Amino acid sequence: MFTKNVIKNKKKENMKKNIPRIYIKNYLEINKTYFLSEENIHYIKKVLRMKIQDILELFNDTNYIFFANIIYISKKIIQIKIFKSELKNIESPLHIHLGQVISKNEKMDFTIQKSIEMGVNMITPLFFENSYFQKKNINIFNKMKRWEKIAISACQQCNRNVIPKIKTPTNIFSWCEKNASNDIKIIFHPSSTLTMNYLKKSIKYIRIIIGSEKGFSNNEIQKIIKYGFIPMRLGPRILRTETAALAVITALQTKFGDLIK
Repeated sequence: MFTKNVIKNKKKENMKKNIPRIYIKNYLEINKTYFLSEENIHYIKKVLRMKIQDILELFNDTNYIFFANIIYISKKIIQIKIFKSELKNIESPLHIHLGQVISKNEKMDFTIQKSIEMGVNMITPLFFENSYFQKKNINIFNKMKRWEKIAISACQQCNRNVIPKIKTPTNIFSWCEKNASNDIKIIFHPSSTLTMNYLKKSIKYIRIIIGSEKGFSNNEIQKIIKYGFIPMRLGPRILRTETAALAVITALQTKFGDLIK
């Protein structure tokens, strides 16, 4: 049995270390106990090799973080008890909705992971009619589950506490047609004469489109522009789709968000 002083000293000792973070899809309260999911049990036991009274940091899709002790471990069960919570809002003041034309396999995974680390708030995977995504009859449900796991993992790594929403994949022109009156809408194209310097005013909401590996045709660009998207160029070089998303988000966060402030 642990005495109160031993437990208190253990908390102080652990709080000085880098505390592992896990996501729990629950409403959390101080002094309440919770059982961890099978996935988190594996991570804590097999990867981190944590023990009773070790401390975890929890996040649950709010601007609060919670600290908990492990109070029970068995082969299939880990029980924790929350002892502290803190308000920790590190969300950017710039709300970015990324419309990303679906790229193949690991490229799309990489884009989702890194754009979330850079502060994007929402991602809508986009496709064209008769695209590779449709022709291959890809299971949307499985893709969504995978992307959601990547989103949680990215937040766990970068200390974000609110998980960006990944919307159901949709046709690019249907997405472009949806109007949000307070959104600035941009499509990045190397032939455009406009740059981000065109955006003079303070921006809070922005919707951007990033193309796939093969880019957009002139007809596609013109159709997207008709839906109110402003064509801009990021620079003189042609970027890969996964590079373009990160470069654009970085530039926007630097100019209008909270990067390098």
